[in-house]
Amino acid sequence: MNIDPVENCNHLECIRCGRCKNACPVDTISCGIKNREELIKKVIKNAIAYITRKKNRTFIIFVILTIVLSCLYSCLTIMKSSNEIEKTLYESSNSSISIIKKDGKYFNVNQFKDIEKLKEIEEIIIQYDGLAKLKGAKVVSGEQKINREDLSDKFKNVVSLEATNNTKRNILFNSEVFTIKEGKNIEKNDKNSIIVHEEFAKQNNLKLGDEVDLELLDTEKRGKIKSHKFEIIGIFSGKKQETYTGLSSDFSENMVFVDYSTSQEILNNLENNKIANKILMYSGSLESTNLVLNKLKELKIDESKYSIEKDSNVFEESLESVSGIKHIIKVMTYSIMLGGMIVLSLILVLWLRERIYEIGIFLSIGTSKMQIIMQFIFELIFISMPSIISSLLLGNVLLKVIVDGFINSEDSIISGGSLINNSGFMLNIVALGQSYLILISIIVLSVVFASSLILIKKPKEILSKIS
Repeated sequence: MNIDPVENCNHLECIRCGRCKNACPVDTISCGIKNREELIKKVIKNAIAYITRKKNRTFIIFVILTIVLSCLYSCLTIMKSSNEIEKTLYESSNSSISIIKKDGKYFNVNQFKDIEKLKEIEEIIIQYDGLAKLKGAKVVSGEQKINREDLSDKFKNVVSLEATNNTKRNILFNSEVFTIKEGKNIEKNDKNSIIVHEEFAKQNNLKLGDEVDLELLDTEKRGKIKSHKFEIIGIFSGKKQETYTGLSSDFSENMVFVDYSTSQEILNNLENNKIANKILMYSGSLESTNLVLNKLKELKIDESKYSIEKDSNVFEESLESVSGIKHIIKVMTYSIMLGGMIVLSLILVLWLRERIYEIGIFLSIGTSKMQIIMQFIFELIFISMPSIISSLLLGNVLLKVIVDGFINSEDSIISGGSLINNSGFMLNIVALGQSYLILISIIVLSVVFASSLILIKKPKEILSKIS
């Protein structure tokens, strides 16, 4: 009897009994299928038939795939959550790039108009610091450590003034040294707006909606500008670290914040002549900030006169904890992938040895090795489908266990709530989908590895091993 089968669709001699395929007692023997759709249908049918017959083996594979998928899902969810936390940390750290004049004086803002073209910059804040004399109101008095008898009248009853287009970004408010008690922060589109300290408001019987009359002092020209009335839109509280110069403006209670655009109108500075003490630029990530820093160097700013600094120390300190978690999770993910592939490959090698007769018959009747491998892959994919639901449940349990392990460590500054809360529903679904794709890759690699140990042999060699 010839071992190699006759390649004829009308007649296929069985290598086992020599009878025609039409009367062959072996169910697995069939004519070569040329139609691709029929081939896939047959492969799927054979795969389903096998996993429904071998229920014990199917259950064991199901448990293994569920464990692997659950671990992958937990790790990827934490990694994605840590990315969101990293972004949130950067935003809350108020990291920025600043431009200031080295001699501490004012400078013309218009010379830096090109920074608006940098797409990595999400927000630009222009800051003007100065003094203003109160009209119709009194400053809050306090214990002054420096007494100056040479003060002229224009420097008496003065407050320190900061003009900005976003007080929320101000370091005093961002660090919660100052907190808004009533009203709101100054924002970009606000006009004729001011926020004052609660002690100042109490002393002068002021409330939201009342007006404060200020006369801005142009200290560089040693002159004064006409007074202007600002509407109170916010009242804050708090105490900053005070530097004493002998002026009433040294006290925290005598500090006010006004909108930048109105301050420039009062100073009679036209669009091209606006002045500032500092320009702050904010980006959405550390990478974008570094990119902005490099592009600023290309603008050929005179570094002998101006200082360009990046302030991201708070973020970098906080990032250490997040980076440590990300590294551990990454190692765990790779370990799970490698471990899952090894375990799955070993089990498949053992089981394929038991299916050696089936493989030999397939090969001897002209079934391609690719078709055999596809059947094995489909078998595992069908088994893995129900594991998606069970992995979602088990994965969330593992997620809580892993997170609890991190937050209980002494060096952790991140709360478990932040890690879990940052993993929203859509984020979990995406993580589960990516985990399943990784699982499919593990299945394919494991099947190819395990099958190659047997499929490299010829059908005659395989069948000769059947007892």
